[in-house]
Amino acid sequence: MTTRLLPALWLLTAAYSSSGQSFDQWVAWGDAAMADGDHYGASRFYAGALDLQPGKMDLQWSCAEACRLSHQYEKAADLYEKVEHKDHRRTYPDALFHLAEMRMSNGEYREAEKAWRELLRKNEDPTSFQHQRAQQGLKGCAMGLAGRTSDSLFVEHLPDPVNTYDSEFGGRYGPDSLLYLSSLRGELDRDGVVQDTAEYHVAIFRSREQAGGWAEAEALPDPVNGSGNNANVAWSLDGRFLYFTHCPPDGTCHIVASERTADGYGPPQELEGLGTGHSTQPMVARMGNEELLFFASTRSGGPGGMDLWVGKLKGTDVQFARPVEGPLNTPGNESCPFYDSPTQTLFFSSDFHAGLGGYDIFTSHHGPLGFESPVNPGAPINGPANDLYPAFDASTGTGLLTSNRVGSLAKKGETCCNDLYRWQLKQEEVAVVGEKPAVDTTTISYRRLTSLREKLPLRLYFHNDEPGPRSWDTTTTQDYAQTYRAYTALLPDYRAAFGENNAGRGAIEAFFRDRVDHGFAQLNDFIALLHQALDEGQKVELVVRGFASPLAKSDYNRNLSLRRIQSMINYLARVESGALKPYLDGSAANGGRLTVVKAPFGEDRSAAGVSDVLEDLQNSVYSVAAASERRIEIEQVLVTDAGVVEADAQAVDLGVLAPGQERTVPFTLRNTGDRPVTLLGTESECGCTTAELGDTTIPPGGSLTVDVHFNGRVPAGRFTRSVTVRTDSEPGSITFTIFGTMTE
Repeated sequence: MTTRLLPALWLLTAAYSSSGQSFDQWVAWGDAAMADGDHYGASRFYAGALDLQPGKMDLQWSCAEACRLSHQYEKAADLYEKVEHKDHRRTYPDALFHLAEMRMSNGEYREAEKAWRELLRKNEDPTSFQHQRAQQGLKGCAMGLAGRTSDSLFVEHLPDPVNTYDSEFGGRYGPDSLLYLSSLRGELDRDGVVQDTAEYHVAIFRSREQAGGWAEAEALPDPVNGSGNNANVAWSLDGRFLYFTHCPPDGTCHIVASERTADGYGPPQELEGLGTGHSTQPMVARMGNEELLFFASTRSGGPGGMDLWVGKLKGTDVQFARPVEGPLNTPGNESCPFYDSPTQTLFFSSDFHAGLGGYDIFTSHHGPLGFESPVNPGAPINGPANDLYPAFDASTGTGLLTSNRVGSLAKKGETCCNDLYRWQLKQEEVAVVGEKPAVDTTTISYRRLTSLREKLPLRLYFHNDEPGPRSWDTTTTQDYAQTYRAYTALLPDYRAAFGENNAGRGAIEAFFRDRVDHGFAQLNDFIALLHQALDEGQKVELVVRGFASPLAKSDYNRNLSLRRIQSMINYLARVESGALKPYLDGSAANGGRLTVVKAPFGEDRSAAGVSDVLEDLQNSVYSVAAASERRIEIEQVLVTDAGVVEADAQAVDLGVLAPGQERTVPFTLRNTGDRPVTLLGTESECGCTTAELGDTTIPPGGSLTVDVHFNGRVPAGRFTRSVTVRTDSEPGSITFTIFGTMTE
């Protein structure tokens, strides 16, 4: 929940902002306001102190923190930058990190990109939180600089009296079709001042849309809005229970249930089964035959920060609560879950995944293998400020979100305060929303193909001379599932081949576990993503290459590789009750097509050191080295009806350079296809090398220059640096490399 207090101290002293208060008084007032949670008031007090001592670094840090916590992004960024330039990460090592975040939240993506690259240069530990976040931040900056926005929906700011100059958030439509929301507000006197700041708390309200606008929001009566703060409503599927977050005046927030009565709702009782720890933002949904509770929690068991959790819901009891599986939770914060059953899509907010700034809203489709990689729908749903509390109704194509974006009602800076927004899919998009997640199709297609390519090379393994031993056939009727099961059934024979050699037995067991079993599981994960791409009508080409052990002549091995590739094709045709078969034979009604290109070869590509002596079975058949060669690989995923982009050159030798000598190298991209090519962004391996994109679209037959800038800041000696340009065409990315020698 959002807390925005106005302590009496601020109200009493604001009038003296122009009078001669001492430096120590301003600082003391600022410290007191921070301790009381009034970050905006603290920023004003610290600013008063800075007027008297403008260069004091520790005060600049305190004021930056107060501005960050009160969403004054530009002021916070300017102060963090001053601290970073003076301190160089000695006393305030987080200044550069917060500077990058604040630049993003203010929409300054070029400046944020520079800060993220500098952070990566200074923090080379790839396992650290800040290093990982910086990588995501760079991706988010690329999205922001691309400036893409969806034209399939529009977003409207809900008017007064739903939104006020207070803070409104967490909007959802209830079973009675009323709009329920949470608001931080207090009783006002005739001058519009809160009468008693001790009673300034979050409560649950509801309002009805009517001709000409909205009715005045009314607070739900006690016992729902009792003591403390209450927010974030949800309902059981049968409407019997109202669930919401209750934060007592002194204590940890938890989720409670209030049973419906003839007069309203009964006394709230805490849900059982959630254990200790901060739990909030309940959302009830049906998945299959189960009623599930999604919620956000800081309890232990997740990867860090606030995480998404789910459990089976039985009235006031939650069973088997666990973090949501899959790639959704991160070391950062994930919150505000909303599961839409018709589209099987989980909406949520995250401040760690690649976004446009602050919290962004993401979607994840629940497929056969669980939740898929999150998709950022981009603008206008997301923007540089915080975007939270998504909700969606598939039947109408209408969604809700909470944001402090520019345009929200605010008296303390244009991004101080949360308001409710409603977004609407255009009518032509509503008809298909029940079939696919309501997100930008270009973005999701690109992310889908990226996810497929990230799994490459995908390796599948076989027993010696299988399938079809002692055969010169180039095809087989077996599918890979059959060969896989037969292969894993031979594990005892592989163990026995090593006798008392425990190291050898352990190595072959690890091979079956980490490569054979993993390969088959990865294939099924790959197929789930492939199926979705084909359902979108895409024409996908898989390039599959065969390997073989050296126990037969090369021409025999080529035929064996062809049989192995065919076994994978047979599996594609039979898996999911033959769902992919129409795409393989070209009969799919949506025009989608799946083509497998076979690229077999034999012993000439086998690993050195693998025995080709038939009598030496331990090394030629049962060793890990030999078993590793008996495989096929899906090595490329191509989209055959996509645009085609080529580079005139991809590497340039800069020769010998002096330290700090800058160079800009133009690389030319040409569209050799018959469809426009769009450049989606760039990624650099270090801050010393960056790429500038002017236009991002290359028409058929056209060309575009990408300027790669090298700042000359590398250690003495030979160097190589690369920049990757991502495209929506083939290939999905092109890497430009510069190299040379830096003198002492």
